[in-house]
Amino acid sequence: MSISSIHKTVIIADGAIIGDNCTIGPYCIIGEHVRVGENCKLHSHVVLDGHLTIGDNCELYSFCCLGKQTQDLKFKGGTTYVKIGNNNIIREYVTINSSTGAGNITRIGNNCFIQSYCHIAHECRLGNNIIMSSGAMLSGHTEVDDNAIIGGYTGVVQFVKIGKMAMIGGYSKLTHDVLPFTIADGIPAEMRVINKIGMERNGKSKERIKIVSEVFKTIVRSTLTLESATKEIQEKYPDNPEINEIIDFISKSSCGLARPKSI
Repeated sequence: MSISSIHKTVIIADGAIIGDNCTIGPYCIIGEHVRVGENCKLHSHVVLDGHLTIGDNCELYSFCCLGKQTQDLKFKGGTTYVKIGNNNIIREYVTINSSTGAGNITRIGNNCFIQSYCHIAHECRLGNNIIMSSGAMLSGHTEVDDNAIIGGYTGVVQFVKIGKMAMIGGYSKLTHDVLPFTIADGIPAEMRVINKIGMERNGKSKERIKIVSEVFKTIVRSTLTLESATKEIQEKYPDNPEINEIIDFISKSSCGLARPKSI
């Protein structure tokens, strides 16, 4: 067991649990219900509060504030949670709020890079390997699937879903759901093209990328209704994993898709 290095100015409430081999810099404040995993590094002035759990190998930069009470006026009290996975980098001035509903969780997966001044609100769910560029803001109940990228200073409206390997351009306003494997941009944001480079970087073959491109055109660029387009691609690609991902996403969409206005 390795003893953690904790600066003399740090305030750790009774009940907090700090894992082995952590480094905690000056003037950090850690609340009584906080759990920090092993091999984490907290730079100076980090605030951790609420029923917050942080996994192993995370690095938290100065002035980030994690686990505090939701900013939702509907909050009526009760125990709420934030759970953050392993190997995450959380930069300066990031805020991640606890959930609004008692017993609910704001959840961040593994290997995420949350850059400076980002905000993640109550009941958000982020998967793994997500990048949020500086100043990106997620409203409550937003869902972001694995390997998605959100550009700087983008705002995402409540309950919006961002699919796997999707990319949102900087300075966008996202009011509708974005399909997996696509790029959306604009105010309001619309799906423009497939995320070809993102798919390549995640090991997708040329053949699979081509199929996703064809399906994207059917859903976004054709004059078919969404119901007709979905039926057509289901019949044409019954066992394709990427297409099944897209169809499943459509079936769960509650905000509607960010299709161009002309569709």
